[in-house]
Amino acid sequence: MNAAPGIEATLREHAGMLARIAAGYASNRAARDDLLQEMSVAVWKALPAWRGDGSLKAFVARVAQYAALDGCRRDAQAPTDDIDDVDVVATAAVPDEAAHIEQRRERLAAAIRQLPLGQRECVLLVLEGFTSAEIANVVGVGVNTVDRRLSRARAALRERLREDER
Repeated sequence: MNAAPGIEATLREHAGMLARIAAGYASNRAARDDLLQEMSVAVWKALPAWRGDGSLKAFVARVAQYAALDGCRRDAQAPTDDIDDVDVVATAAVPDEAAHIEQRRERLAAAIRQLPLGQRECVLLVLEGFTSAEIANVVGVGVNTVDRRLSRARAALRERLREDER
């Protein structure tokens, strides 16, 4: 049995993933910051329960997803406004190309926030590199359910992004 790592190291190691999950649920910087703080507190409270029998990344993602879903339930609706900014650095050398990439990221983030919560949580985790089996473990559903949600989410995202390009 592994001892739980320190909260500072855990939050630092998974900061990017937590920020991206928060961006998948909250549309503006203030709401994302609030959600990120709620997720960090949830991880802090849950970390002593981590037994080391699975990956720490999956454990942190599960806690973050539950905190985000709780926030959506408290708000009685998931936010769907356009995002004001995304904390993702464009790697393009040409400013026009960097702006185009950033616009595509913003449209994708906004489209993800419009997905039903079950699909949204699966998409956010697959974007973090989780497999369907890992997502099923994090979300608490079967692998077939995850695959079905991802398939429906991909179709919905393709349609929304096509509409945006028109």
